[in-house]
Amino acid sequence: MPASAGRSLPGQRTLRSQVESASRPLLLRLHALPRLLIPIGTLVLIGIGAFTPMPYALIAFGIAFVFVAWIAYLAWPAVPWSGRLMRLAMLALLVALAGVRFR
Repeated sequence: MPASAGRSLPGQRTLRSQVESASRPLLLRLHALPRLLIPIGTLVLIGIGAFTPMPYALIAFGIAFVFVAWIAYLAWPAVPWSGRLMRLAMLALLVALAGVRFR
């Protein structure tokens, strides 16, 4: 493996730094919301995905999955392995629930 593998060259921005920079304004807006709004909103999306007709369910599960994956990606370097496993478990549960719902 080259010495520069996994590292960016001076002046180059990594994918992670680009995602973090692009996410910063939205994260600041989310941080300003009431603390329980995000988990309740995620549960509402999962409920919509579980109990509504197919097109709406697919959209709701997709939004919930993308949101959880985005937050997991941003938090990945800062959380211990237990937190990483919890995020992966949440994504796996969303995929499993959608799979059961759409079969």
